[in-house]
Amino acid sequence: MTNIKQKAIALGAAVLLGISALPASSVAQTATEAWTGAIPGDTIYFGTDDNLVRIRGMLNNGDIDRAVVFASEYAESFEENKRSGKTSPRRYDAYNALCLALSAQKNYDAAREACDEAINESPERWMAYNSRGSLNLKSGNARAAAEDYRKALEYAPDTGDIKAILEHNVQLAQRGN
Repeated sequence: MTNIKQKAIALGAAVLLGISALPASSVAQTATEAWTGAIPGDTIYFGTDDNLVRIRGMLNNGDIDRAVVFASEYAESFEENKRSGKTSPRRYDAYNALCLALSAQKNYDAAREACDEAINESPERWMAYNSRGSLNLKSGNARAAAEDYRKALEYAPDTGDIKAILEHNVQLAQRGN
Protein backbone atom coordinates (compact mmCIF):
# COMPACT_ATOMS: atom_id res chain seq x y z
CA MET A 1 0.00 0.00 0.00
CA THR A 2 1.39 3.39 -0.89
CA ASN A 3 2.17 5.97 1.76
CA ILE A 4 -0.44 8.35 0.31
CA LYS A 5 -3.09 5.65 0.41
CA GLN A 6 -2.16 4.81 4.03
CA LYS A 7 -2.48 8.49 4.94
CA ALA A 8 -5.87 8.74 3.26
CA ILE A 9 -7.13 5.63 5.03
CA ALA A 10 -5.85 6.83 8.40
CA LEU A 11 -7.36 10.29 7.99
CA GLY A 12 -10.63 8.73 6.86
CA ALA A 13 -10.61 6.48 9.92
CA ALA A 14 -10.01 9.49 12.17
CA VAL A 15 -12.94 11.41 10.73
CA LEU A 16 -15.11 8.30 10.58
CA LEU A 17 -14.43 7.64 14.24
CA GLY A 18 -15.74 11.12 15.06
CA ILE A 19 -18.84 10.61 12.96
CA SER A 20 -19.49 7.10 14.19
CA ALA A 21 -19.27 8.31 17.76
CA LEU A 22 -22.36 10.47 17.32
CA PRO A 23 -25.07 8.85 19.41
CA ALA A 24 -27.99 7.12 17.42
CA SER A 25 -29.24 3.63 16.24
CA SER A 26 -27.26 1.34 13.98
CA VAL A 27 -27.36 2.22 10.33
CA ALA A 28 -25.58 0.55 7.43
CA GLN A 29 -23.11 3.02 6.01
CA THR A 30 -23.07 3.35 2.26
CA ALA A 31 -21.27 6.68 1.84
CA THR A 32 -18.48 6.90 -0.66
CA GLU A 33 -17.35 10.40 0.27
CA ALA A 34 -13.58 10.30 0.62
CA TRP A 35 -13.55 12.56 3.69
CA THR A 36 -15.46 9.99 5.75
CA GLY A 37 -13.19 7.09 4.88
CA ALA A 38 -16.39 5.16 4.34
CA ILE A 39 -16.52 1.68 2.95
CA PRO A 40 -19.93 0.54 1.67
CA GLY A 41 -21.44 -1.98 4.04
CA ASP A 42 -19.69 -0.73 7.18
CA THR A 43 -22.01 -0.55 10.15
CA ILE A 44 -21.99 2.62 12.18
CA TYR A 45 -23.55 2.66 15.63
CA PHE A 46 -25.44 5.69 16.83
CA GLY A 47 -27.67 6.41 19.87
CA THR A 48 -31.37 7.12 19.57
CA ASP A 49 -31.56 10.80 18.64
CA ASP A 50 -33.44 11.03 15.33
CA ASN A 51 -31.88 14.40 14.49
CA LEU A 52 -28.37 12.97 14.72
CA VAL A 53 -29.43 10.01 12.59
CA ARG A 54 -30.76 12.45 9.96
CA ILE A 55 -27.53 14.46 9.97
CA ARG A 56 -25.50 11.26 9.57
CA GLY A 57 -27.76 10.15 6.71
CA MET A 58 -27.29 13.45 4.93
CA LEU A 59 -23.52 13.20 5.32
CA ASN A 60 -23.53 9.60 4.09
CA ASN A 61 -25.57 10.61 1.05
CA GLY A 62 -23.21 13.47 0.22
CA ASP A 63 -25.81 16.13 1.00
CA ILE A 64 -23.25 18.17 2.92
CA ASP A 65 -24.87 21.60 2.59
CA ARG A 66 -28.22 20.28 3.80
CA ALA A 67 -26.48 18.51 6.71
CA VAL A 68 -24.84 21.80 7.69
CA VAL A 69 -28.16 23.65 7.63
CA PHE A 70 -29.94 20.94 9.60
CA ALA A 71 -27.08 20.58 12.12
CA SER A 72 -26.96 24.38 12.54
CA GLU A 73 -30.69 24.52 13.24
CA TYR A 74 -30.42 21.59 15.63
CA ALA A 75 -27.57 23.22 17.56
CA GLU A 76 -29.43 26.55 17.61
CA SER A 77 -32.45 24.86 19.18
CA PHE A 78 -30.32 24.14 22.23
CA GLU A 79 -29.28 27.78 22.42
CA GLU A 80 -32.93 28.78 22.68
CA ASN A 81 -33.38 26.23 25.47
CA LYS A 82 -30.23 27.42 27.23
CA ARG A 83 -31.44 31.04 27.20
CA SER A 84 -34.67 29.91 28.86
CA GLY A 85 -32.72 28.10 31.59
CA LYS A 86 -33.15 24.55 30.24
CA THR A 87 -30.19 22.27 29.68
CA SER A 88 -29.81 19.14 27.57
CA PRO A 89 -27.14 16.46 27.37
CA ARG A 90 -27.73 16.47 23.58
CA ARG A 91 -26.26 19.96 23.16
CA TYR A 92 -22.76 18.44 23.08
CA ASP A 93 -23.83 15.94 20.42
CA ALA A 94 -25.49 18.66 18.34
CA TYR A 95 -22.34 20.78 18.27
CA ASN A 96 -20.13 17.77 17.56
CA ALA A 97 -22.40 16.88 14.63
CA LEU A 98 -22.23 20.48 13.42
CA CYS A 99 -18.43 20.35 13.65
CA LEU A 100 -18.36 17.23 11.48
CA ALA A 101 -20.80 18.64 8.93
CA LEU A 102 -18.89 21.93 8.64
CA SER A 103 -15.62 19.98 8.33
CA ALA A 104 -17.12 18.01 5.45
CA GLN A 105 -18.08 21.33 3.87
CA LYS A 106 -14.48 22.51 4.38
CA ASN A 107 -15.71 25.45 6.42
CA TYR A 108 -12.87 24.92 8.88
CA ASP A 109 -13.17 28.10 10.97
CA ALA A 110 -16.85 27.56 11.70
CA ALA A 111 -16.21 23.84 12.26
CA ARG A 112 -13.55 24.69 14.85
CA GLU A 113 -16.01 26.98 16.65
CA ALA A 114 -18.59 24.18 16.75
CA CYS A 115 -16.01 21.69 18.06
CA ASP A 116 -14.93 24.19 20.70
CA GLU A 117 -18.55 24.70 21.75
CA ALA A 118 -19.01 20.94 22.18
CA ILE A 119 -15.80 20.68 24.17
CA ASN A 120 -16.78 23.61 26.39
CA GLU A 121 -20.14 21.94 26.99
CA SER A 122 -18.61 18.62 28.12
CA PRO A 123 -14.83 18.84 28.45
CA GLU A 124 -14.47 15.26 29.66
CA ARG A 125 -16.08 13.62 26.62
CA TRP A 126 -13.69 12.37 23.96
CA MET A 127 -15.64 12.59 20.69
CA ALA A 128 -15.37 16.32 20.01
CA TYR A 129 -11.62 16.23 20.70
CA ASN A 130 -11.34 13.55 18.04
CA SER A 131 -13.51 15.57 15.66
CA ARG A 132 -11.41 18.69 16.20
CA GLY A 133 -8.24 16.61 15.82
CA SER A 134 -9.39 15.38 12.43
CA LEU A 135 -10.37 18.92 11.47
CA ASN A 136 -6.92 20.17 12.48
CA LEU A 137 -5.23 17.38 10.55
CA LYS A 138 -7.33 18.10 7.44
CA SER A 139 -6.54 21.81 7.64
CA GLY A 140 -2.79 21.25 8.02
CA ASN A 141 -2.26 21.78 11.75
CA ALA A 142 -0.68 18.45 12.74
CA ARG A 143 0.59 19.72 16.11
CA ALA A 144 -2.92 20.76 17.24
CA ALA A 145 -4.31 17.52 15.82
CA ALA A 146 -1.89 15.45 17.93
CA GLU A 147 -2.86 17.42 21.05
CA ASP A 148 -6.56 16.88 20.39
CA TYR A 149 -6.13 13.17 19.69
CA ARG A 150 -4.13 12.78 22.94
CA LYS A 151 -6.91 14.56 24.83
CA ALA A 152 -9.51 12.29 23.18
CA LEU A 153 -7.42 9.29 24.18
CA GLU A 154 -7.36 10.51 27.78
CA TYR A 155 -11.17 10.45 27.96
CA ALA A 156 -11.95 7.57 25.59
CA PRO A 157 -13.57 4.42 26.96
CA ASP A 158 -11.65 1.15 27.06
CA THR A 159 -14.19 -0.53 24.79
CA GLY A 160 -13.81 -1.67 21.20
CA ASP A 161 -11.04 -0.27 19.03
CA ILE A 162 -11.51 3.36 20.02
CA LYS A 163 -8.24 3.72 21.93
CA ALA A 164 -6.26 1.86 19.26
CA ILE A 165 -7.62 4.16 16.55
CA LEU A 166 -6.91 7.25 18.64
CA GLU A 167 -3.35 6.04 19.33
CA HIS A 168 -2.90 5.60 15.59
CA ASN A 169 -4.28 9.10 15.02
CA VAL A 170 -1.76 10.54 17.50
CA GLN A 171 1.08 8.82 15.65
CA LEU A 172 -0.23 10.00 12.29
CA ALA A 173 -0.45 13.59 13.51
CA GLN A 174 3.00 13.43 15.10
CA ARG A 175 4.44 12.45 11.73
CA GLY A 176 2.85 15.61 10.36
CA ASN A 177 0.61 13.71 7.95
